[in-house]
Amino acid sequence: MAHADASSEKMPKSKIHYHSKASPLECKLFDFSVNEKDHFQIQMFGIDQKRNTYSITVNDFNPFIYIRVGHRWTKNDCDLFIDHLKSHPDIGHQAKNIISYELIKKKSLYGFDGGKQYNFIFISCKNMFFIHKMKSLYYDRDTQKVNEGYMFNSTFTKIYECQIPPLLRFFHIQNISPSGWISIDKYSKTLCASTNCTYEIVCSFRAINPIDRDILVPYKICSFDIEANSSHGDFPEAIKNYKKVAYDIIYYLDGNEFGCDQSMLKELLYNVFDFKDTLPIDKCYLKDDYCEDDFDKHYATLISSVIKHNQKVEHSLKNYFDAEVTAPKIVPPDLMQMIASDIEMPVKIAHLMNLLDQCFPPLMGDEVTFIGSTFVNYGEDKPYLQHCVCLNKTDRVLDSQVIECYDTEKDLLCAWTALIQKEDPDIIIGYNIFGFDFKFMHERAQENSCLQEFMNLGRTKEYSTELQETSIVLASGPYELKFIAMTGRLEIDVYTYMRKEFTLESYKLDYVSSYLLGDKIKSFVNQGDTCIIQSKNNKGIEIGSYVHFEIIGNSTDTYEDNKKFRVCDFHKDGFVIEGNIYCEDKMRWGLAKDDVSPQQIFEMTKQGSAERGIIAKYCIQDCNLVHEIFQKIDIMTTYIEMSKLCSVPIDFLMKRGQGIKLTSYVAKKCREKDTLMPLISKGAEDDMYEGAIVLEPKCNLYLEKPVACVDYSSLYPSCSISENISMDSKVYTIEYDLNRKIVRVTGERDASGKFIYDNLPGYKYVDIEYEVFAWKKFGASAATKVLTGHKVCRWAQFPHDQKGILPSILQELLSARKSTRKQAEKETDLFKKNILDKRQLSIKVTANSIYGQAGSKTSTFYDMDVAASITAMGRTLIMYAKEIIENVYRDRIVDTAFGKMHTNAEYIYGDTDSVFFTFNFTYEDGSRVEPQDALAATITLAKEAGHLATMFLKAPHDLEYEKTFMPFCLLSKKRYVGILYEDDPTVGYRKSMGIVLKRRDNAPIVKDIYGGIIDILMKDKDIEKSIVFLKKMIQQLVDEKVPVEKLIISKSLRSFYKNPKQIAHNVLAERIGVRDPGNKPAPGDRIPYIYIETTGKKLQGEKIETPGFIKDHKLKIDYGHYITNQIMNPIVQIYSLVLMDMKEFRRRKVSFVQELAAIKDSLEDSKYKKKEQDLKDKEVEKMLFDPYLIIAKNKKNNNKMITSFFK
Repeated sequence: MAHADASSEKMPKSKIHYHSKASPLECKLFDFSVNEKDHFQIQMFGIDQKRNTYSITVNDFNPFIYIRVGHRWTKNDCDLFIDHLKSHPDIGHQAKNIISYELIKKKSLYGFDGGKQYNFIFISCKNMFFIHKMKSLYYDRDTQKVNEGYMFNSTFTKIYECQIPPLLRFFHIQNISPSGWISIDKYSKTLCASTNCTYEIVCSFRAINPIDRDILVPYKICSFDIEANSSHGDFPEAIKNYKKVAYDIIYYLDGNEFGCDQSMLKELLYNVFDFKDTLPIDKCYLKDDYCEDDFDKHYATLISSVIKHNQKVEHSLKNYFDAEVTAPKIVPPDLMQMIASDIEMPVKIAHLMNLLDQCFPPLMGDEVTFIGSTFVNYGEDKPYLQHCVCLNKTDRVLDSQVIECYDTEKDLLCAWTALIQKEDPDIIIGYNIFGFDFKFMHERAQENSCLQEFMNLGRTKEYSTELQETSIVLASGPYELKFIAMTGRLEIDVYTYMRKEFTLESYKLDYVSSYLLGDKIKSFVNQGDTCIIQSKNNKGIEIGSYVHFEIIGNSTDTYEDNKKFRVCDFHKDGFVIEGNIYCEDKMRWGLAKDDVSPQQIFEMTKQGSAERGIIAKYCIQDCNLVHEIFQKIDIMTTYIEMSKLCSVPIDFLMKRGQGIKLTSYVAKKCREKDTLMPLISKGAEDDMYEGAIVLEPKCNLYLEKPVACVDYSSLYPSCSISENISMDSKVYTIEYDLNRKIVRVTGERDASGKFIYDNLPGYKYVDIEYEVFAWKKFGASAATKVLTGHKVCRWAQFPHDQKGILPSILQELLSARKSTRKQAEKETDLFKKNILDKRQLSIKVTANSIYGQAGSKTSTFYDMDVAASITAMGRTLIMYAKEIIENVYRDRIVDTAFGKMHTNAEYIYGDTDSVFFTFNFTYEDGSRVEPQDALAATITLAKEAGHLATMFLKAPHDLEYEKTFMPFCLLSKKRYVGILYEDDPTVGYRKSMGIVLKRRDNAPIVKDIYGGIIDILMKDKDIEKSIVFLKKMIQQLVDEKVPVEKLIISKSLRSFYKNPKQIAHNVLAERIGVRDPGNKPAPGDRIPYIYIETTGKKLQGEKIETPGFIKDHKLKIDYGHYITNQIMNPIVQIYSLVLMDMKEFRRRKVSFVQELAAIKDSLEDSKYKKKEQDLKDKEVEKMLFDPYLIIAKNKKNNNKMITSFFK
């Protein structure tokens, strides 16, 4: 369909009279709103270079769908079908929204048919109601399956294009970018303004045209941050219930030696409500005044209440406690009996909490006390306004800050709304604002009865007072986003962006700012009582700001216990700090927050205006930090370029998953090729195919043998292109079982069973076979993946090297990326160069994602055969690379810069899109080649090998030399480390994959020991020296001389676990939630913990605690656990590779070899390899770890070593 050209689908002409202006209106778009209520309406918001803002309303773009009908249908059949829909009992009442319909010809995305066109009814509608109803005729929401079709007059009709939002189709049809420049030649100014934009117009969608322009516009960006008080010093809660009170009472009574009775419960509640002060229990704070007489009435109601199992209790357990804890259906009906019973603590707390909520007055929530806001014009470094609204009198600490003070929280919230309306920012940013700030402010506005006034934060006069909610899926699982819809303003949560795009140890603002706003120190010079720091990058540094220093090593070591140094001046290529630095190690600086702790904030808020002034200063500082991060990684340009490429609004990129952007991109390309996308079923749970190939690794420590790596450039997109693998090129599939018996066939066939579109003249065909798997369950064990057969897919190769939809899309993307990178290399303007770089990255991400999305079961263009065939072709090419290198360079004499050498090439490893191999060089006479000479020769010959292999491949495949490692330690699949060289054999650096140095859930001590061993092996190539280092470090652990910071482990919390009680850090998170309700970790948070000594058998979750809790309660650390459960396994894996070369093993070597020989003949090859590895591991454990484990065990049990009696 093409509304803007002379296509057959026509939309009704608009009845609004649009004026033609002398010069078109031009602006850059950035935000959108859609009204779907009565008549579909699009509202766009834009800005120009002079910072004029625009509201552009389009009323004449109508949503539409296509219904595929019989090939003999006529206009009369269409009329009958529409009449039938109008009288249909389920959808007839919405058929009134049909504006027009017509019979047209289009191609279909799925199935090869030689470019055939089919009959479709194009139906244009006033709104989406009819389309939603139509979808229900074809799609079962419960099963997520599309049915055979809707039968009408003996024809199964099918629905197309209903899954593509009409807003996106508008972008596709007009070819405009949702974040690009547009021109409007005909429009009308609105007579009655409904927004606060500079210009407010109405126009036809046909009047909007794209402009190819990359010009900076002065977006006004507001970064905000809130601070809140806390009644008990715990994490602030906007609306409070009696959970903490119930928790305190239950745990007090549980540990009370005098037992539990009504008088004790009443005494506790007297103390809670501050009528007495005789027991150590926290007070609660009510919204309104409360007298003792009212308490007595409420207490009587509480005691007389009958406890029943109900939905409220289940809800409380689900939301506040371990999801696996369920309330028993039958509980003691009497409150005191229930408290004294042996049911689980969370159940008791949930029941008591719900009774207290019912019987006693509502509690006062924690208040918003400060809202800091800083405003920056895009393209400028510094804010033009630094502002903070404060509860109660607050001093201004810095002259550059504006402080406004209010007596009530209601006035404070409304003042912030007034500030936003006054400054009128285009973009609102913050840190975790979708996780905390927006929800907290919304709830406080609710509590203060000012929701209507507070929520007026957008640019439109009509606005919703509801808090908007959505969720996205991150690596850690689903993540809930809660935000206030500010129509006409773009909202970006930098925290959410960081979680999506970066893999970090922590996502707290202080860590992220230090990580991003920092750099390596080139040199430093102490001068008097100051120090000059020279660094390539000084982003974020200001006079008066603070920095700290990290010692660069295998784990993070902070200089002088993370001491903060104040920046007092700037210097050429650097800055000057107060104080001196004394360190011989390599270091990096990081921006340090001049911070106060949450406890200090709560305390200082209740003190005087001077103390509150300090908090306001820090609040503003955090706002500025978010600006610095936003600018440093240039989030705006990244979003703009992805928005342009995929034709989706930036808001979609922020608040929705990647599926919608890829749907939009593919839908746009299909439209350009006159092809429609059908509504398809969600992939079946048992759909399964073999993933990318990984060649069996030859695990070893290659100390003096160079290992080269060649890889395919964009292997999987290239497979789709070279073999024309696409939804619209699939001729047929034939699935066989393991006995080669046909079990399933797809593809159009005639009456004789012959495939209609096979062997057409002018077409060639390619068959690709892949293995089919299924999940099968054997007994009580978990289901396993089992090979069930093979599937052959036939793909048509189009004439004149034309391509199907998917390969043509990928071909276009790869070509665009290549030209963009070349353009970026030549560009001298830094602003344009950055845009081009972000553009090529967006193209790369999209190209790789589209192939993956074809295999995603929830994708709108899912096709398992496409994904499986591409992957199968990738496996074939990996095997081809292996074979050609091994065959061409086996037993061959080659000329090198160091003379003639003999090669005997063998692969070492193959992974996804690359092959690792070594040439095994010797000189012609068999003499040894010096490692450095072998390295240089390997680099040269590996380049030749890649070029040679490429000569026999279909375009666009290219096997390129990538890198060479020496030394190289290959531990297993996807786990290796080595010194990497590219083109220059004298310049190398350490590179690793999948080893403990890369894992965030290992304690720093593991990285220090493991990394230290790797450093020695890589630099000194000395196995014995590395063992000495290992023993020294283990001895320090046994002697308990390792700093506590080196023992902290952190793991990310997921939203769901099948067996949550077996996940240690999840158990700890629940424990934190019980003892500090408002501070309970949320899904995605990383939880730091340390292993502690316990008595008797305990679950893993009971053996860990947070560092702060350990310090406060003087708990004893279990050092032995770190040796057995964290350090030993990864280090054993290294030394088992070189066991036979270890001096300590020489005496045992002969007998060990004999033991291996004795069992070899009795085991299959795979079982023997496993057994051999197990025996090697045990030998390493016995030699290197057993002596220290005995010492650690004796210390834990307070047993003296026998050697101590001889001292």
